[in-house]
Amino acid sequence: MKMKKIIPLTLLAAVSVNAAAQDVQDALRFSENNYYGTARSISMGNAFTALGGDLGSINLNPAGSAVNSFSQVTFTPNVSIVSTTSDYNAMPSQSTAYGSTLNNSSARFTLPNVGFTLNFDTNARRGLKRVTFGFIANATANYLDDMAAGGRNTATSYAGSLASMMTGVNTSLLNGENGYYGNANVPWNQVTGWQSGMVSTYGSANDQYIGATEKLIDDGKGGQTIQLADAIDQLYGRRSHGNKYDLLLNVGLNISDRVYIGGNLGIVSMDYTRNEYFKEIAVDPDKFGVEFDNGSGGVSKTYFNSLRYRYSYDMQGGGVYAKFGIIAVPIDGLRIGAAIQTPTANWITEHWQHAGETWYQSNVFDANATSPKGEYKYKFVSPFRANFGVAYTFGGWGLVSADYEICDYSTMKFKETDTNDNTVFDNGVNRDIKNFTGAAHALRLGAEVKPVPQFAIRAGYNFTSSPERYIDNLTGKKMTPKAYKHSLAAGVGYSSKGSFFCDLAFRWTKNPYEYVYPYDSYIEGELSPEIRNRARFYDVVATFGWRF
Repeated sequence: MKMKKIIPLTLLAAVSVNAAAQDVQDALRFSENNYYGTARSISMGNAFTALGGDLGSINLNPAGSAVNSFSQVTFTPNVSIVSTTSDYNAMPSQSTAYGSTLNNSSARFTLPNVGFTLNFDTNARRGLKRVTFGFIANATANYLDDMAAGGRNTATSYAGSLASMMTGVNTSLLNGENGYYGNANVPWNQVTGWQSGMVSTYGSANDQYIGATEKLIDDGKGGQTIQLADAIDQLYGRRSHGNKYDLLLNVGLNISDRVYIGGNLGIVSMDYTRNEYFKEIAVDPDKFGVEFDNGSGGVSKTYFNSLRYRYSYDMQGGGVYAKFGIIAVPIDGLRIGAAIQTPTANWITEHWQHAGETWYQSNVFDANATSPKGEYKYKFVSPFRANFGVAYTFGGWGLVSADYEICDYSTMKFKETDTNDNTVFDNGVNRDIKNFTGAAHALRLGAEVKPVPQFAIRAGYNFTSSPERYIDNLTGKKMTPKAYKHSLAAGVGYSSKGSFFCDLAFRWTKNPYEYVYPYDSYIEGELSPEIRNRARFYDVVATFGWRF
């Protein structure tokens, strides 16, 4: 092809289809908890730090297992639905208005709770009255996601950004499979973009690139520059799924029916899969003329039609932590609880793969490429967290409860597994974690009313502040965005006079806006597209349990 680009500009993307290295968003994904549990705990907003007695509460406060005088077993099926609303601003430098809105949704079946506790009576009248052992699996995150957004752009393109970032890279580093492994300084998306025909060199240079969506023009000063050939339609899409579970080995002690203490050995199990794509389509292909060297000293001309870049990523991880908690009953009806959790040591294996396709009006010029599947193993330490609660029970007919939880995400840290040299992490993502994260605060409220002994009506609310931070341009201070997550929940429960009980819950969660930048800004004065996305989650949960 002929042609090149203007100077590369600063990296603006926070989330990108060409991302491959670990970043702050990965750290938050591995660390943040969105508690599930049983239908009862979910319907009461998981405000159970001071209550206990429910298997969904034991990862909040290990002392909760000691509250009951019986053993129990539960399992909890759930249907999760995510609904996203996404707006696209193709040229934010020219207008702050978002264009068309796209809505997407997806559903998935999960099992957010299963487990049992065994209660042993010591027959003591005072002191240690009962000992409880338990094994419980409670979900602490659901990674379900489905979003898409698009619009028309007349200023920038993914192919143009890719070409700009490749300036100075010799084509000899980009060919064959060696292009992916031969030079660690060349990102895989650039190699794939070259091999799939999204970019090419122009003129006689072998380290100057132009995108398939661009054209070379005279600048009026005796030189040449590059610009988007004409209008293109762009579309970004993303789907993901996965879960994070806490597998709990629990012991709880009842001291004189006034103090309950407990401990968990928590084993974390995580899996996460994400697939992304970015498409560019010529509105009028006749304006996207491209000349190729025909290998015989001449050129062949065709017209760009469309391209698609794809990125797939999956992660599996496991970790371990300890948690200790206490519940005290200073007077009848009043309960006070607290728990602290150690940092979690996680061992993570991730895989990624890039792919690209470029189509022209003459399909003899079509090209595609798929990278090898990359793998990397590392250690990640997620932060300590502490939660506190207070609750009041009104005899046997009702209760109210409130929780507060704090977690300082600035202490998260990536580490190498095979060496203690963490220079790459410390000079990169670990520095970003310190600069762009901080403490997040969560408030959980719950209530339960029993109009008759066998039937309960429940409600709950959650509020969580953002763990992310940004630097104020005027003051240079580290600031917390006003980005809050809210959840509302409600449910009912039935408890037979025998051992069986059943609970139902519905939870609605609204996430704050997420901003996605599909590719890096590369032209001075022109920002890359901005996507504003909001996700809402709906969980329909049922718990079936037996006491014995």
